[in-house]
Amino acid sequence: MLTIDLAALRQYAQAAFAALDEQLAALSDDDLATAVDMTPVGLGQQTVGSFLTCLLVVNAAAHTGEISAVKGLQGLQGYPF
Repeated sequence: MLTIDLAALRQYAQAAFAALDEQLAALSDDDLATAVDMTPVGLGQQTVGSFLTCLLVVNAAAHTGEISAVKGLQGLQGYPF
């Protein structure tokens, strides 16, 4: 049987979120405006800022779809429409 130490997991999650916040806060406007070539993965030329924004939005949308699909498999309503 698997036992999860929720206190330790919460502590790890808080440390991970704090580290990410610190890294993002350290980015300057110039860093966010830096161009990156995402052509190899079909995303063309973007700035670091636009890439991070798209990453956030796509990740949220993907997980929302996954949750909706699982709810549907359980006989519940997925999306509210």
